[in-house]
Amino acid sequence: MQMQPPLKLNLLPSESRISSMEYKEITLNKEPHVLVDVRPAHHFKIVSLPNSLNIPFSTLESRLSEISSILKKDEEEEKGTVSESNAQLYVVCRRGNDSQRAVQYLHKMGFTSAKDIVGGLESWAQNVDPNFPTY
Repeated sequence: MQMQPPLKLNLLPSESRISSMEYKEITLNKEPHVLVDVRPAHHFKIVSLPNSLNIPFSTLESRLSEISSILKKDEEEEKGTVSESNAQLYVVCRRGNDSQRAVQYLHKMGFTSAKDIVGGLESWAQNVDPNFPTY
């Protein structure tokens, strides 16, 4: 019996999603942002993107204030620079399903600028960094 790949969800409008290549540009341009990885902690320990913050999907609700204060801190650090842009919030997971659920929830909770990285870390490994380990 052949394993079917997991269903790709499509929960968000396109303006609430960015590609892994677009996210790479954001990191290269050093745009102020926070990357939340919503995978379980044991997955995060295997491999993660630099400077990402592990907030497993199951704990998202209880850690909203943490996300809020990190975004505020990033904005305060940016005040001294020419850039007036607010720190963006991006969410990633393994394949791009849980991150969409997380962004949907974050939008409901008032984090309206939150964006999902389409295809998650698998897309990053495929399109951005072929040396990025997948599991």
